[in-house]
Amino acid sequence: MGPSHDPAIQPKVKVIRTNGMDLQVIDHGSGIPLLMLHGFPDHAAVWHPLLNRLADKCRMIAPDQRGYRHSSRPSGVEAYAMEQLVTDLAGLLEALGLPRVHVCGHDWGGVLAFALAAHRPDLIAGVIALNAPSAGVMQDMIWNDPGQRAASQYITRLRSPEADGIFCEANVDVLVERFLGDPRQRGLLSDADIAIYREAWTQPGVWQAMLAWYRAAPFDVPAPDAEPDRAATQVWLDQINCPVLVIWGDRDTVFVPGMADAIAAACPDCTVVHLSDAGHVPQRDAPDICAGLIAEFLAKHPLPAA
Repeated sequence: MGPSHDPAIQPKVKVIRTNGMDLQVIDHGSGIPLLMLHGFPDHAAVWHPLLNRLADKCRMIAPDQRGYRHSSRPSGVEAYAMEQLVTDLAGLLEALGLPRVHVCGHDWGGVLAFALAAHRPDLIAGVIALNAPSAGVMQDMIWNDPGQRAASQYITRLRSPEADGIFCEANVDVLVERFLGDPRQRGLLSDADIAIYREAWTQPGVWQAMLAWYRAAPFDVPAPDAEPDRAATQVWLDQINCPVLVIWGDRDTVFVPGMADAIAAACPDCTVVHLSDAGHVPQRDAPDICAGLIAEFLAKHPLPAA
């Protein structure tokens, strides 16, 4: 398996104005439209392993979400509330003239994919989640699963004032090693991939914006030995009524394996595929398998005629 950067991949990139934001967007391939949403601390290029593998199966629309890489970075934590992030995506689809799409999300992008399906079901025909829960499932697991609560303590660390001195543009060499050292050593990221991350992570104010996603998030994350404050959040367990495919790398250290079954329990029409040799970023660890599963899901759930 080669690294994710392929010189043959030359996706179209455009800037779309939506909800007062300029979003840089990869637009690649043709066929069924598939909105692809990255997580923290990635950007649209995290989908490079899938671009050419799916180019003849679907039209992949992958934005750098607000705050990330070359997209707009508004100031203030409140600018990164989930309602704003969902509104960005609905506006993006409207600007592209796409009345209905499938949505594929990883990590934070998967949380948003579920939110978009719950709050704008008119736009979403199906959800593909790669190691990502809905917000309600995430909150429930943090409260009730000791393993997930322990694993989620990183959220508290990212919200702390001390995070600003660690996660910042001046510390990019340490951050590259922290987040990308292992996949680089395994040959899953090329020098060109690392260069794109380095460029993205040295944009002015980019880490403050990325941290704002966590600081604005509605999750209550008690300490491992503390009682949950169930009145501290307005997160609820949304029912997702469209078909859902969950692709789950079992070697994840961010989410416990039981999270995948909790997602399935909250969705009436859900298929879960466990990848025993993949970790938190299955599209990078097992791109051929992920591309095949996504193509199969899209073929099984064609979009209704406009």
